[in-house]
Amino acid sequence: MAKFPFFQVDAFTNEPFRGNPAAVCLMPCGLEDNLYQSIAKEMNLSETAFAEEFGEPGRYRLRWFTPKREVPLCGHATLATAHVLFNHIGVGAPRVSFETLSGTLFAERSAQGIRMDFPRNDPAEVEVIEPVLEALGLEDCADFQYSDTNQKLLVRLENRDMVVGLRLDFSALMAVTNTLGWRGVIVTAKASGTHDFVSRYFAPWVGINEDPVTGSAHTVLGPYWGRILGKDKMRAYQASERGGELLLELTGQRVYITGEAVTVVRGYLEY
Repeated sequence: MAKFPFFQVDAFTNEPFRGNPAAVCLMPCGLEDNLYQSIAKEMNLSETAFAEEFGEPGRYRLRWFTPKREVPLCGHATLATAHVLFNHIGVGAPRVSFETLSGTLFAERSAQGIRMDFPRNDPAEVEVIEPVLEALGLEDCADFQYSDTNQKLLVRLENRDMVVGLRLDFSALMAVTNTLGWRGVIVTAKASGTHDFVSRYFAPWVGINEDPVTGSAHTVLGPYWGRILGKDKMRAYQASERGGELLLELTGQRVYITGEAVTVVRGYLEY
């Protein structure tokens, strides 16, 4: 029987049972895909990360699976993995690297949490897809864009209350003809006070109706709001039921996302 350590971590929060939970399994990344998919389904979280060290110290392979499929990029499970490495596995280096389907990613300790280095995925304006708006319970929107590099639709609304108050028809959303190949829908609005903008993220196409806090969505949101607000540093809030905060920095073709994390479960995976 194989036995590997695993952790459940709430990411983009410093409070247990908030933010976005991810499972982190420290095990070889080159086994059969159906094994990882079965484990992710068993964990039944929005993402399960699989990580193993290879090459020089501080370098890891990293893969992410929803209960339904493997995904090319996941921010909160990357944060959770870095948190486990820094706080439970004894990695003393200030920085680790991950080899992933989205290339080499980096995570480093910072005074405000863990700072991660991601590719930016700028969206571009596309024609409004009315059935998507209808499924979101909307009659119109302030902007409608799509990131083809990250397969996410972005719908901007007039204010925060409209984002928080959304009530979706997920069956109708799944029934929309997917002309662009999107894997998720971001709904966002400008905020006030301590946050620059708010968002929610919906991805029933990969088995997640609403994701609590989504790092990969902010590789789209960061460039989008950076242009509108004229900022390269922003504070974001994902207004799901659990909620979570992210700090964003835009530098060239990269988006740096900083967040905190807290461990809620430690154990062993046996199969």
